[in-house]
Parts: sequence; C-alpha cells; structure tokens
Amino acid sequence: MDLRVHNLGPYDVRGIKQIDKEIQKTLNLYNSWEEAVKKNIWIVMGDNGQSITTWSFKDVEINLNHLLSDYKIHSINKPVQDDDELVIAVNQRMAYIYLLNDRLSIDRLAYTLRQDSRIDVMAWKEDEHIKVVSGLHSDELKFSRGGEVRDEYNQYWTISGNPEILDLKIKQDIIEYRDFPDALARLYGALNSHQGRFLVVNAKPGCEFLAKKTPVHIGGACHGSLHKEDSITPLIVAGTKELPKFNRLVDMKGYIFTLLNS
Repeated sequence: MDLRVHNLGPYDVRGIKQIDKEIQKTLNLYNSWEEAVKKNIWIVMGDNGQSITTWSFKDVEINLNHLLSDYKIHSINKPVQDDDELVIAVNQRMAYIYLLNDRLSIDRLAYTLRQDSRIDVMAWKEDEHIKVVSGLHSDELKFSRGGEVRDEYNQYWTISGNPEILDLKIKQDIIEYRDFPDALARLYGALNSHQGRFLVVNAKPGCEFLAKKTPVHIGGACHGSLHKEDSITPLIVAGTKELPKFNRLVDMKGYIFTLLNS
C-alpha cells in the first residue's frame, strides 16, 4: 500500500482490495476459512498511517535549506566538508538535524525553526533532560525518564513546562496521550539512539520536510512523524482471544512470543 498511498492518498481502496485477495489465497488453501482460523492464529497489520497532502507545494513543503540558509549545510552528493555546519537527514514528515560545529547553539537553531508554524515539535537533549519546543507555542517543555508522573503504558516521567506542546493531558499524575501517541518514550528513544548533537523536528499533518534530493508527495500522502495520523495503524487478530498488553508496535514482539509459547 505504501507507494499507492503516497501517490493517491489514504482513501485509495484498490490496493486494499488487492491485499484482501492475496490473504484470501492463503485462507483458501484450507477446506474452509473456519478451519484456517481454528488451526492457526492470524495477525494482519499495517506498519504506519499516512497524512494527506494537498496540491499546494507552498503549503505542504517545509524547505529546511531555505529556513536554515544562514548555516553552511552539507551537500548530500559529496563528502562532509570541513566548513560544513549542519547535516540534514529527512524522513518525509520528520528530520534529524545534526550540528557539526560545537560552537553552534541548538537553542538558536531551534529559534530559527520556530518561525515556521508548520513545525509543531522540535526536541533535543539538554543535560539530563529532553527539551521540546514548537512553532505553535512560545514556551517550552522539559522531561526526563523516571519520576512521579505515570503514563498509560506504565512508564514514569518527570515533566516541567507546558504539556500542551506534546498535547499531553495530565490529571492526578497520570499522562494521557492525544495527538502524539507515546510521545515521551518515542522522543526519548530517538534522541538516545545514537551519538551526536542533533535535533528531531516534526511537521504538522499535511506537511513534510524538503531538503536537497528528497522526494515530495504533493496531492497524495506521507508519513514518519509523531502524529497519530502517521502512528495509528490497523490490527486484525483472529484465532485467539489474547491481545497485546498495549496497542503499540513495540509490544508486538512480546505478544507474538507469548502466542508461540502458549
């Protein structure tokens, strides 16, 4: 479905019909579909959602090279040069922006990006915390792992600042995720996944990042961000009443091993 949805948008059903036919071929190897479900556990799932884009290039594309034109940005078609200051790695609706010069200020870089209201989340490591700002808010949010506040996945956090930046609802020390599912753990994982000084930037639904030589998806759809439009995907389970502990992709591995062991 990925290529079709990129080009035609998420409401294209022809690809879904074709996938359905392929699943039917497997089910038809049994005497009946009832027998297929009785003898096996079936799991059908997608890997991501997609955010619809319009035909307006001006509205959709967030050109990071233009926004960060005051910096010397690495050109992707040649090795990193001594005077390069930034490396931009775009994945459609999110991007990593690496600072190659230790004298460069991440806060100043984030301030520049905040001038574009289509960038709804910018996050980076600051000491023991993760700092989050937005093109939609003037204040900031800081969080770290461990603390007194628990989210719906039984993960504990310390949070200060404006929770609306990640659309968090906090009531009686319980965090509810809304537009950005499991946002704290996902940002924490991304920012601790490898070494370096870098920001993670996230685009509003309907928008995507553009850098040199990156593809565009005008009039279709794209994905990669923290937003629920990109993050929520269908899951169909048949042949068991067991369900994953939580509705997250990271819980699927343990869920499948539990089914195998039972």
